[in-house]
Amino acid sequence: MKIAVIAGGVGGARMALGFAGAVSPEDLEIVVNVGDDERFYGLHVCPDLDTVLYTLAGVVDRSQGWGVAGDATRALEVLRKLDSPGAWMKLGDADLGLHIYRSSRLAQGASLTATMDEARRAFGVDCGLLPVSDEACPTTVETESGVLRFQEWFVRDRAQPAVKALQFDAARRSRITERARDALLGAELVVFAPSNPFLSILPMLEVGGMRQTLHDAQGFKVAVSPLIGGRAVKGPLVKLMQDLSRDATNNEIARIYSGLADLFVIDESDAQQLPEISRDAGIEVAALPISIPDAPSSQALARRIIAHAERAA
Repeated sequence: MKIAVIAGGVGGARMALGFAGAVSPEDLEIVVNVGDDERFYGLHVCPDLDTVLYTLAGVVDRSQGWGVAGDATRALEVLRKLDSPGAWMKLGDADLGLHIYRSSRLAQGASLTATMDEARRAFGVDCGLLPVSDEACPTTVETESGVLRFQEWFVRDRAQPAVKALQFDAARRSRITERARDALLGAELVVFAPSNPFLSILPMLEVGGMRQTLHDAQGFKVAVSPLIGGRAVKGPLVKLMQDLSRDATNNEIARIYSGLADLFVIDESDAQQLPEISRDAGIEVAALPISIPDAPSSQALARRIIAHAERAA
C-alpha cells in the first residue's frame, strides 16, 4: 500500500515513525509543513522538516521531541555572549551543521526538496521526506501585541501572547511541489498526522494547489486527532483554540477535516463522543489508542489505520 503522511511538529514526526516501522520505505512519503521555517544568523532553519528527519533517523532528543540527542550548545553560548538577536532560538551545534549545509545548497540553486532528499539519505532515512513547498511561505501570528513571525510567538514568547488570527498569505502565494503532489495523488492511504491542525496542517492546506490535490487524490484519507480527553498531547493547541474562540474538543477538530478526510480517529478513552462527532462533522469516526509516546505504540496505531484503509478499499 502506497502511503502519504501529512505531518508537522512532534506529533507528526511520531506518526511518521510509526508508518516507517509498518511499511516498506519505498511505499512511504512524508509531506511536511514549512510554515515554521525561519532564518537565523543567515541560515535557513526548518524546524518541522528537521524534527521529522531526526525522529526517523533515530537521533532525536526524546526528552524534547526535537533537536539532536546529546547535542551541545557551544555556538549558541557564544551568540548569547555577543547578545546576538535570535539567540532565544535554541540551535544545537550538530543542528547548526544541518542548517549550514542546507543554506549552502539553497544558495547554490538547489531546491529545498532536493536538499532534504540529500539530507535524509545521509541520515539513513529511506522513505521520502518532502517539504510541501519549495517556496518561502511563513505563517504569521496576529496577536494582541502585534503581528509576529511564527517562531517569535512560539519560541521567543512561549506562545503566550493571545492569538487573534493566523495569517497564511505567503502560503497562498506559493505552490505545492511536484514531488509532494505526486506522493499524494499516488497514495492509496493519506494520513493527516496528529499534528496541531492550526499550526502544522492548515499552513499546508493553504499552500497553492494543496486542497485541489487532496480533492483529486483517490486514496483513503484518515485524520488523527491531537486531543486526548480534551487535552493536547504536546504543545499550545488548547490555549490557541480558546484564543480563537473555538471549543477545544474533538468535535471542533473533526470539522476542520470534514470534506477532506474519510475517517476521523479519536482516542479510545473518548469513544463516547463517536455519535456526536459523526453527526455534527458529517464524517466517519473510529476510536483507537492514539497515544504514541514511543515507536511500538506509533507502529501499532499505523497498522490499525492501514487495516481500516484495507477494509474500506
